[in-house]
Amino acid sequence: MKLTATLGKPPQHLFLWYLGLSLYLPPVGAEWHGKVRLLSDYVYRGYSKSRGDPVGQGQFDYQNQSGWFAGLGVSPVALSSIYYKGTAEFEARPYTGWRLPITTDWQMAVAATGYIYDGTVFAQTADYAEYSAALHYQDSISAKISVAPNAYQRHATTVNYELDYRRDIADTVQVSAGLAYAQMGQLLGQDYFYWNAGLSWFVTSSLSLDLRYVDTQLGGNYWANYHYGWFQPSPMANQYLLSMSLGF
Repeated sequence: MKLTATLGKPPQHLFLWYLGLSLYLPPVGAEWHGKVRLLSDYVYRGYSKSRGDPVGQGQFDYQNQSGWFAGLGVSPVALSSIYYKGTAEFEARPYTGWRLPITTDWQMAVAATGYIYDGTVFAQTADYAEYSAALHYQDSISAKISVAPNAYQRHATTVNYELDYRRDIADTVQVSAGLAYAQMGQLLGQDYFYWNAGLSWFVTSSLSLDLRYVDTQLGGNYWANYHYGWFQPSPMANQYLLSMSLGF
């Protein structure tokens, strides 16, 4: 199973080197967290990474009092058809970044994230890196921009804009919604909006359930420009999603 970025690709390779170096920093005021999730579909920015099937995911996160954080998320994937030889079935998502308080209410964060696959995606190597900047107001509103200079190694730059809102309506219940715009013209042949709205129930301090409706304007007749290589993941159906999370 391949868990390293392809050599000769500086953004991915340098990112992994930085993440590996960061994990050796002294754990001053460090906190470790973990989470496992069961989802009815691995929905990602308007398309499905599991072809509409349920998945189980895991995530480990490290952060210290200085604001630095790093972690690793893992998930099974089914981006391309099994008829493609060597199709990836596993995604590793290492990330690292920095949170910086601006005032008592405002906070900003910058991060770098890698997407690493154990095989090919539509018959091509697809490991890539993405960089993001976010602005948070209290624990209720977040705005984020993410840029991938070479998404899925298709020589395509993608930009994603997100706005999220959260509000507690009871001690253990929270409503939330998100609106996003994906500039995916070079990768999927079109730019589009997608959004979600849902309800989270925190059953215990570790266990939560989430029911969410997701919708997208990504049309079914999309395709990647041939210049960037064939790339056509399964479009996300407008649907309700159910997930269960257990943290530790």
